[in-house]
Amino acid sequence: MHGLEDYRDFETSTNASTCSYTPDPQQSVGVVNANAYRAFLLMQAAEDFSDDRFRKVAERNLNFVLECQNPDGSWYYANDGKRLFIDHFHTCFVLKALVKIEQMTGHRGCTAAIERGVNYYVENLFDQDGLPKPFSRAPRLIVYRRELYDYAECINLATLLRGRFPKLDDHLSSVVDDILNVWQNGNGSFRSRRLLLGWDSVPMHRWAQSQLFRGLCLLLSRESNNRN
Repeated sequence: MHGLEDYRDFETSTNASTCSYTPDPQQSVGVVNANAYRAFLLMQAAEDFSDDRFRKVAERNLNFVLECQNPDGSWYYANDGKRLFIDHFHTCFVLKALVKIEQMTGHRGCTAAIERGVNYYVENLFDQDGLPKPFSRAPRLIVYRRELYDYAECINLATLLRGRFPKLDDHLSSVVDDILNVWQNGNGSFRSRRLLLGWDSVPMHRWAQSQLFRGLCLLLSRESNNRN
């Protein structure tokens, strides 16, 4: 009920609404990945509890995400005319939510958005070595080359879509190989960022040790199930 009742919705079109980023309606609205997450959360609640109250709000947030997709398949971080950057892991957040909704409901709008989104993703958010780029459109000058969070969410997304997009499967192989052979420290932790010069090797729980462990565990689980 918290996800349903404690966030404000603002109509953006006849069929779509954007939710606030926090329960405080004065804070950010129009953040695309937040709407994608809420749409999945409420859609799952509608399925679990057979309650259309959740579905009605979920569908409007989902429509907002679909309507925000750019003609090239990308999404800006927010639909507010200001935060018009396109980054790696927030793109993964949006696509992951759409994939889960599609798997749950068979929503055709999600299918079309995923296909366009993944095409943009594999062509613009990886470098010539098939490794994650932090931004295809950066908001500012950045002082690092690669980000552990991008690797983690790439693994999460590519594992969900395994076997569906061959080029994404190729990128997944490159990413996992690089993580295991370049990013892992001798103590088992993973470096946080590859800087313009050198590394930030401080392991931080949220950014993004836990996300990477989760991604690797999901990949191992899926691979094990496929072998069985």
